[in-house]
Amino acid sequence: MSDEKENISRRGLLRGDWIKQIRERGAEEIANEQEPNFVLKKPSGQTPRNRGFIQRPPHAVPESEFVVGCTKCDACLEACPPHAIFRTPESEGIMAGLPIIDADTQPCLMCDDMPCVPVCEAGVLRFDAPVAMGVAKIDSIACLAFRGTICTVCVERCPVEDAITMEAGRPMINSDICTGCGVCLYVCPAPGNAIHLLPNK
Repeated sequence: MSDEKENISRRGLLRGDWIKQIRERGAEEIANEQEPNFVLKKPSGQTPRNRGFIQRPPHAVPESEFVVGCTKCDACLEACPPHAIFRTPESEGIMAGLPIIDADTQPCLMCDDMPCVPVCEAGVLRFDAPVAMGVAKIDSIACLAFRGTICTVCVERCPVEDAITMEAGRPMINSDICTGCGVCLYVCPAPGNAIHLLPNK
């Protein structure tokens, strides 16, 4: 007789305790089979899904035109000095290979001459298209300055003059000037990050 059977008294045997043990052992085995849990990992250079939009390089044409017109030649990636432009990963199907900016990995530094634009032979990056890639939004609940801590990091590091200003010790985004470059998001020291990028209206 095994230890498990010996641990069940005759009274327990009649009560059906052995059935309970088998069920418990089966539940444990099922739980063990499910581990480790599947974890969706962000491929390198992929824009985080919770951002709600795909961030293209500066001076990009509207998304519908961009997707159709881009030849995935990688010229903009190669011309970008801070290496802020990534190739959409293969896991994204028909969107794979299209250039994106992932500010969590490397934000756009808003180069003065925008070298990514003139190298685009397909014309999906062009100077007559809006420079803004999106717009930053501050989460006042998470922002250290809104919680009483002195913090001016986003204002100091923003490459676009007056896009973020300090008012009464708190950072404010000027949505008419903000280009959505993502530098503020990248440098934000708040736990969980207090700055999010949103699509232009």
